[in-house]
Amino acid sequence: MKVSIRVGALAAGVAMAVSVAVPMALPAGAALKASVTCKGETSPPLSAGKVVSTISKCTPAALAAGGTSTTKAKAGSTTGQSTSTTVWKGGKGSTTSTIKYKGTTKGKCKAPFDSRVQINGKVTKATGAAAKITKVGEPVTAFICAITKGAKLGQTTIEPGSVFKL
Repeated sequence: MKVSIRVGALAAGVAMAVSVAVPMALPAGAALKASVTCKGETSPPLSAGKVVSTISKCTPAALAAGGTSTTKAKAGSTTGQSTSTTVWKGGKGSTTSTIKYKGTTKGKCKAPFDSRVQINGKVTKATGAAAKITKVGEPVTAFICAITKGAKLGQTTIEPGSVFKL
């Protein structure tokens, strides 16, 4: 009887140690998930080397009004790296991200959009009420449709059926 109690106690102790050690062994960013999902993203043509997007239809409710995101971009390029800052409406603060973007297959993008661009990155800073929602290190992901030439160069919209996460 005493042996089975000791074995049971040892097994419980090992299980507790493993449950504590396994999360500690994961990379720091492994557990982070995007806290904000937006169903809308549109921007007019590129202006002064910047894409200025309106982000809308966001959850959670505290950021539902969306915001304005400004990203430096090279005219006509579908590949690169940049910093993007979203200023949330209603004085909710801002979220800054470092992003990489690259052109991919056409996906669900339709005319006049001639390119589909995949965005991946990480949140690097958050201020105001947004800092209680978006955390440094959280992933940023999106697929957008873009116009890469002509008078509407730089105009974008979210790929139909997808969402912008940050």
